[in-house]
Amino acid sequence: MFRLKELREENGLKRSELARDLKINAGTIANYENEIREAPYEYLILFSNYFNVTLDYLLGREPYEEISMPLAGALNSNERKLISNYRQLDYKGKDRVLEYIELWKHKQIYD
Repeated sequence: MFRLKELREENGLKRSELARDLKINAGTIANYENEIREAPYEYLILFSNYFNVTLDYLLGREPYEEISMPLAGALNSNERKLISNYRQLDYKGKDRVLEYIELWKHKQIYD
């Protein structure tokens, strides 16, 4: 059982939003969700990383209780937007965002 659709819906994402975030055609995602086509391993890894689940869970080989909590219950809409935007950055941009967060945390401690 491929759990892509389940994960997407649990996280309150439309197919078009997931497609935009991952730069994949929404129709391609629909084919994977409906098991019309099998996702290549590169996409399986992409989906697994995006939803923070194991490949075994994504492929239905691992029960839900053994993985970390899905994003839906843990993140509000601003946090999901932040993560979505972060994922669209190149490595240099991601490093700069992390540096800024660390600086901001340090500033708050001493203010």
